[in-house]
Amino acid sequence: MSEKVYAFRCTTCGAVSYPKHMICPKCRGEAFEPVEVAGEGAVLTYTDVYALAVDYETRYLRLAIVELDGGMRVTGQLLDEHPRVGKRVRTTVGVVREPADKPIYGLQFVPA
Repeated sequence: MSEKVYAFRCTTCGAVSYPKHMICPKCRGEAFEPVEVAGEGAVLTYTDVYALAVDYETRYLRLAIVELDGGMRVTGQLLDEHPRVGKRVRTTVGVVREPADKPIYGLQFVPA
């Protein structure tokens, strides 16, 4: 199954938001078109989250904010044993959680 993650481009001014806003923060426009989140970028910051919901089967999640080469900043799961700020990563989409045997897909980053 090929899953995708989307950001949203304002049809008025072209600003891209992830996640989607109801009103464009740049021009206050209200119409958007989907844009696939894909490509490479650099890690701006990351953290390990240990306070997870009961149904997570992992001990912790490593989350990162990445600035993609086009300038968009996105948050996702960082799949890297040796993370560092500034490291180049590539976006992927994978299973981030499986409650009740129904996979939930989300944005993930792997070393570029």
